[in-house]
Amino acid sequence: MNHDEQEDVVDEIKQYYDCRYLSACEATWRILAYDVHYRTPSVTRLPFHLPGKQSVVYGADEDVDTVIEKQSISDSMFTSWMKCNKIDDEAKQLNYVEFPTKYTWKPENKRWERRKSGFSIGRIHSVSPALSEAYFFRVLLNKVKGPTSFEDIRTVNGKLHETFRDACFELGLLDDDSEYIEAIKEASHSGTGFYIRSLFVTMLTSHSLSRPDVVWNNTWELLSNGILYNQRRILKSPDLTLPDEEIKNLTLCEIEKILLRNANTLKNFETMPFPDYEFAASSNNPLINEELGYDIEVQKSEYDNLLSSLTEEQRIVLYEIMNAVKRNKGGSFFVYGYGGTGKTFLWKTLAASIRSKVKLL
Repeated sequence: MNHDEQEDVVDEIKQYYDCRYLSACEATWRILAYDVHYRTPSVTRLPFHLPGKQSVVYGADEDVDTVIEKQSISDSMFTSWMKCNKIDDEAKQLNYVEFPTKYTWKPENKRWERRKSGFSIGRIHSVSPALSEAYFFRVLLNKVKGPTSFEDIRTVNGKLHETFRDACFELGLLDDDSEYIEAIKEASHSGTGFYIRSLFVTMLTSHSLSRPDVVWNNTWELLSNGILYNQRRILKSPDLTLPDEEIKNLTLCEIEKILLRNANTLKNFETMPFPDYEFAASSNNPLINEELGYDIEVQKSEYDNLLSSLTEEQRIVLYEIMNAVKRNKGGSFFVYGYGGTGKTFLWKTLAASIRSKVKLL
């Protein structure tokens, strides 16, 4: 095929993508040179990023060191706003959204300058509540004025908060979730444990809870309804007792199961605890549960009775071993004596002493 023949080739696919239809109305509008778009005032899109999570755009062939040295990496529109707050007192009177009304962004210089004429409305990129900290960070940017660092943004009344969520809560920007706590309490009057846990999962997945951990801490006893009964039935032990921490862990396992069925997980909720599956598996061992099936208050009473019956020599051994336990030093102790001299009695006192102070896990 010669050169002339190549020029006559028609690329129908390209023509299809390049084609454009102009109606008579639009053609007339353009012939008369009317404005196609008219918007006042102008809108300035305001990007932002969490600490250490700034987006970097670079080509496939660019050198990493060269990319890092670019001014755009260290001086983004957002970080330049905080730098401007350090040197300009007027800038400190504005939050991030209000900033474009008095200042304009100069992309060629990577800095904000005072606006000489006109004004613009600031608009921060929207963020889904599912993104947790990024969402609460955006909420704060609509309120906080004149910060010079990320720490300033999460500082409220002179107190630096660990997360942006906590800062929002301190400013009163988030509800206290009391209505959700009351909803769970009300549902517990007629609903089963499974229903209440499903309700809690619905609240989690809707991202309507300001502080899921607070709701959990206030309602875990209701959410755990039926957990102890199920364990007693599985282990065939009607008198089985479990410590609060174990019941909480088993409840979290059940909540995680419901979340997984909905393509979600507790790991997506940073403030919520995550279940210990190894510990949950051991809770189904009847031998372990038999040994752990005791009441702390009963053990305290038993310890007081046994302690009062010890001889002086037995007390010395007891205190020596208990001191090693309290200091977490460990050690090996050999108690020698003929049959009937009270060795088993001493072991029972030691066991009651330890169990009366903590639930062994």
